[in-house]
Amino acid sequence: MTKTAPKTRRTRGAPNLDRILSAAAKLFTRQGFHGTSTRDIASEAGVSLGNIYNYFPTKEAIFVSLLETYEKEYFKADQPLIKALLSTSFPDNIEELGFASRDTIEKFSAYILLIYVDVVEFEAKHVARLFANMRAGYAQALKTRGTAGLAKIAPDVDPVAALMMVTWNYSNYFIMEKLFKVKGHYGLPDTEAVKLFARIFKRGILRGKA
Repeated sequence: MTKTAPKTRRTRGAPNLDRILSAAAKLFTRQGFHGTSTRDIASEAGVSLGNIYNYFPTKEAIFVSLLETYEKEYFKADQPLIKALLSTSFPDNIEELGFASRDTIEKFSAYILLIYVDVVEFEAKHVARLFANMRAGYAQALKTRGTAGLAKIAPDVDPVAALMMVTWNYSNYFIMEKLFKVKGHYGLPDTEAVKLFARIFKRGILRGKA
């Protein structure tokens, strides 16, 4: 079983806590976890080192708290990708999922970078649970919207896996565009790339039947 950091001693709305988390997110995503000291975080946040320990017993506890805070926000019903998944039916919402993926990558860039930090520096021990439960989340999204749109999907295609593939292909595209700063790497503006993805997802790339 994966060990987690000790629980954070939180005070809701505490301004120092917000500054500590904001500073930690900035430093962890720029310098990595091991390249950032607790003293660095205190300096960036403008608080004393002792003040950090009023909230967090260890540096890793700060990192875990950040992941948990972002994860909670990421899965709120009003966030772009979750809203797209729950408000319209798959596969009719393929283009909408593309634009929602773009908006999600832009809004949660720090969270995604922290996931990379966890993968590289902790061998994904903090985020493994999140990804292990991913299929269940997509299955629930399909169930929430009902099965009306699923009749359009070929009978030999797993609709949950198809939804995951669509969403993750869009996400990977926009991670390259927005986080890796490789602009237009498909030779297309974002809108046209989303539409081409949708066309290929819906009709494939071959002229006739395989």
